[in-house]
Amino acid sequence: MRRIEAREVARRYRNGEEIALLDVREQWDFCRGHALLASSCPLSSLEMAVPALVPCKASPVVVKDDDAAEENGLAVRAARKLASLGYEDVSVLDGGLSGWVGAGYSAFTGIHAFSKLFGEVVEHDAGLKSVTAEQLAGAQQESEGAIVVDVRPPDEYRRSTLPGSINIPAGELLRSLPDIAVDAGKLVVLHCGGRTRGIIAAQTVVAAGLPHPVSVLENGTIGWRLSGRETVPGPEQASHKPPQSAGSGLPLALDRLYGASRAREIDEAGLAELIAHSQSRSTYFFDVRSAAEFDTGHHPLARHAPAGQLVQETDRFMAVRNARVVLFDDLGDRAAFAAYWLWRMGWRDIAWIRLDRCAQPLLAAEPDKDNGCPAGFDPAGLVEPEALDRMLAGGEAAVIDLSSSLDYERGHVPGAHFAIRSKLSPEAIERLGQPRLVVLTSENGVRAMLAKPEVSELFAGPVAVLRGGNRAWREAGFALEAGARSLLHPAHDMRRSIYDGSADLLAAMKGYIDWEVALVNTARTEDYLPFALPDEDLPEGDLPD
Repeated sequence: MRRIEAREVARRYRNGEEIALLDVREQWDFCRGHALLASSCPLSSLEMAVPALVPCKASPVVVKDDDAAEENGLAVRAARKLASLGYEDVSVLDGGLSGWVGAGYSAFTGIHAFSKLFGEVVEHDAGLKSVTAEQLAGAQQESEGAIVVDVRPPDEYRRSTLPGSINIPAGELLRSLPDIAVDAGKLVVLHCGGRTRGIIAAQTVVAAGLPHPVSVLENGTIGWRLSGRETVPGPEQASHKPPQSAGSGLPLALDRLYGASRAREIDEAGLAELIAHSQSRSTYFFDVRSAAEFDTGHHPLARHAPAGQLVQETDRFMAVRNARVVLFDDLGDRAAFAAYWLWRMGWRDIAWIRLDRCAQPLLAAEPDKDNGCPAGFDPAGLVEPEALDRMLAGGEAAVIDLSSSLDYERGHVPGAHFAIRSKLSPEAIERLGQPRLVVLTSENGVRAMLAKPEVSELFAGPVAVLRGGNRAWREAGFALEAGARSLLHPAHDMRRSIYDGSADLLAAMKGYIDWEVALVNTARTEDYLPFALPDEDLPEGDLPD
């Protein structure tokens, strides 16, 4: 198996060459420490995740695990799997994460560290005005007050926001701000859950030249909670509906952002040319509008990536660094938002197109459903929910659930054993006892079908898969069992949010803010960054206990 050194990966990225670094450990391990340039792509989900992360099979792909010492370790297994899927240029990172750190680079904890590091750099360089929770609470008591805007996606806003906050996702600020702040001199306070999205949103308003004075709520809803104040659920109905036409000031604002990003507008012929080259040049096609607009109609090649989230989670959407990016939009403001920040983060080949200039008919989003059988899977190996119910009643089968641990805990087939696909072993299978039949399931059944050949090598008896997975079980009217009752090994697969059962939520919140602020200092060892770090070290988070 071909191997590549960490310094060579960094050199290629620094020189503008395409390269993808995939961390094939489970997300739980990834968040405990990973290379800054890496995207999480667990071996357990590799076949499902990699087509979107690495759309061009000619792209150079480097896979890594902890130390890449084992001949049958995760990285080597992933490299073989990628080769079987048709990827042409696959290497294993020499030494894995240990080799990366041994080369002098840092291991970053958490998720989306690259984007969050960039947000901290922007906050420092821009010198943005911020207000504390105490200052905002005082301003809200005044007759004029301030306009408070939550720039997160609607689902996050609905779960928890500030009292009186209006929801405008970051990418829609340029078209919506003149609507909600008719008095251009009135203070607008932007916030997210923590730091990054509020910082990026506020600086977008400044960079676009809008006249509105904007500030960022220091540390977002977390800062609000740490000040002793409570958040509230956002209303189910949107508090603001974005305009569908450009205001008088929007064209000039977009000219500023597109001019700074060098993003080029293309027509249908230009799009066709980029599509033709996408088999040899990594190209991402993103629709940066809202979920509702995307579902109504989108270009067949486009993935949904709201502008604000694309900037916030670059590693989740794009594993290939220095790839080409094509953005689909209507008025161009959300594409301008994404293009401006992607350029500043290091992407240098960005194009955008208005959807009304696409000749190809737009597609409506299909309901989420079973994705069908993977190539080579024999449908004869499927069992229906009704048949499985009879088998369980007769004690004839044992069920292994390969869903994420969070999905398993929310609800699984009664008596099912939780397992992580990449960690299945003869020892784990032995814990089932001696069932006549092993039935695999997962949330929609796809991961279970992919795992069937692997489990068949570990279990001497027959192995089947629940058709449609747990979703089909629910739809057939059978009850689910909640909780983590039967684990074949520890549920170390998913990153657990600070909101997922933290014993001391306020302490977890403070730790999260401290982590974000410390990213700049952690990145001092990274000599390949496309943006300059502040000269001086930044202080650790300084928040009340």
